[in-house]
Amino acid sequence: MTLRGIALLIGVASLLWGGPVAGPEAQAQDRGAPRFGPPAPGDTVAAEASDAGRIWSLVAPPADRLVKRYGMEVDSAWATHLRRGVLRLPGCTGALVSANGLALTTARCVRQHLDAQRDTAVVAERPADERAVPALHADRLVRTSDVTMEVRAARKDTAEAAAVSAVQRRLQSETEARRHVEVATDGNGAYTAYTYQRHGDVRVAFLPDRRISAFGGTDAALTYPRPAFDVALLRVYTSEGRPLAPDHFFEPSTQGVRPGDAVFSAGPPTATRRAESAAQLAVRRDLVLPERRDRLETRAQALRAHLDTAEAMPASRRALRDAERALKQTRVRLEALRNEYVRARLEQRDAWLRHALRQDPALQRQFGGLLDSLAAIQNAKRTYGAAYRAFGDAKGGAYGSSTYRRLLRGEQEPPARTASSHASTATADSRQSSPGPPVETALLAARLEALQRHLRPDTAAIDRLLGGQPPAERAASVIEQLASPSAGGTNTFPTDGPAASVADAVGSRARSFHEQWRNLTQTERRLTRRLAEARRAVRSVPVLTGGRAPRLTDGRVRGYPYNGTTAPPFTTVFGLYDQNRAFGRDEPRALPERWQEAAGMDRSVPLTFVASVDGAVSNDGAPLLTQSLELVGVAAEANIQGVAGTYLFLPERMRTVGTDVRGLREALTAVYGADALVDELFGGRSSGRSP
Repeated sequence: MTLRGIALLIGVASLLWGGPVAGPEAQAQDRGAPRFGPPAPGDTVAAEASDAGRIWSLVAPPADRLVKRYGMEVDSAWATHLRRGVLRLPGCTGALVSANGLALTTARCVRQHLDAQRDTAVVAERPADERAVPALHADRLVRTSDVTMEVRAARKDTAEAAAVSAVQRRLQSETEARRHVEVATDGNGAYTAYTYQRHGDVRVAFLPDRRISAFGGTDAALTYPRPAFDVALLRVYTSEGRPLAPDHFFEPSTQGVRPGDAVFSAGPPTATRRAESAAQLAVRRDLVLPERRDRLETRAQALRAHLDTAEAMPASRRALRDAERALKQTRVRLEALRNEYVRARLEQRDAWLRHALRQDPALQRQFGGLLDSLAAIQNAKRTYGAAYRAFGDAKGGAYGSSTYRRLLRGEQEPPARTASSHASTATADSRQSSPGPPVETALLAARLEALQRHLRPDTAAIDRLLGGQPPAERAASVIEQLASPSAGGTNTFPTDGPAASVADAVGSRARSFHEQWRNLTQTERRLTRRLAEARRAVRSVPVLTGGRAPRLTDGRVRGYPYNGTTAPPFTTVFGLYDQNRAFGRDEPRALPERWQEAAGMDRSVPLTFVASVDGAVSNDGAPLLTQSLELVGVAAEANIQGVAGTYLFLPERMRTVGTDVRGLREALTAVYGADALVDELFGGRSSGRSP
């Protein structure tokens, strides 16, 4: 493709950068039923305890809450069984579901680690048919121990974080090979050491066709009702090459759940921003999220244009799906923080904290002034707003231009990678890399246009930045220069030409801004950790945030208000076929051939359901369980309201969408003919609990 052709390709995309900081977002529902408004008559703007979420310790579950809410009593055996049955996968969660090492997770968690045949099904009726996935491993919790006294003793000589690290290092030095120790707080001043066994041999036993696991595509992702079959089965092997024989695993329920039934989930929580103040989240609303949205819009627009060319590779389509999903999340989070009802609850949450601290002189001395200090940092950040929109964050921003990051460093690409491949392999995370020069050029052009606006009226700096070219053509020139053999064959960054001129115009200014911004954010992070401690200290039952220690959440199978009506608690297999026909049987709602030919399938079987468990725990493959810890589903994703759960928890609207085990059984039997897997999962066998 010629230089001018590339410039024309990305010209429109570059205009997307740097749009208005505030303004209405497109919504996929009618405005008469706001996603985040009061969920029911009688709900008030006042912040509730539920805002902080339902994230409980798995070492000391909230016994009083569970008795009061569900009439159930939990003992140490219940908690132990729950902890030992959960697996940590790379970026996801899994659950052991058989005495022969079979584990359940989502298809998305598995497919992201496959380097080929990503869209086809895997059905392994015999162990020899199981597919090895080198990038996958499973961490299984094998031991927990109370180390509160050790941490307290270490804190006499150092800060809390250093004390925890010191205890963790000592325990790690004493543990067995292939085991890993992590020390985490469990609330009320208690600390627990979690010891994990890593299993590096994990194989795929069942993976459905991508068409069915991602049914509806990006348009349907993070929405409900959505009949999709996002599930996968793995088998965990020992270092000796034998299937793992766990003492604890979850037996799938044959009856399933009904509306109103209690549901529990466990796993490592995702990071949230629920501890942050209203002032912090206002800066995210006004500055951080709009910049990220614009960056993602540019990327998605350029990828769509690139997919229309003959040069497009399959990786481009995957990159587009990832970008569109991230863009959808960003838009919803921005919509939530702009919502008047959500803003009021966030402000009331801070007001309630101030009041609670004033009632306790000791806590006031320890935490008083935190909110004011954080507000001062946000005011300072706002003074750098124009520079942030121009220079981006210190790392260039996820999904941004890898070439821009290179220009800021002023470094030559490492010899092992050529400049021409830089755009497609700039980071280890394929979701952030650019699949080709046209897309990378569009991202760089958008950044140059933002810089041009910021540098005005410094005409000398703009001349060095653009050299008299429009941003799109200048970006193409830089990409072309860095892709040339002369640029890739030396050990130094080019000393002349467009790349050097851009680096010269931007480098020192960007480094100065990034240093100032970094100083602010480092102080902010430290104060935010203390703010989280303060929020926990004023609650009788501390809601835990941060870390990777396994946590517990609870809720019920329940629909919720949306689009002026009520979302049902279940979807069925019939809904899958209904949508396939209603949308004309075309992509992204086309069905695989084997699903079209499954004549004997019972279409009344539940396929997905929603539960009011906290999505910070019930995410990406976490098990969904009954009170007796029978498996009823696997957490696939949040509903659209739940995407904003990173800021606060609204139990009347936020839901976890799970794949129902009854749908799993029906599909394995009627579609895939996986009789051996059905027998292993649902056949008669003894309980997974150890005596």
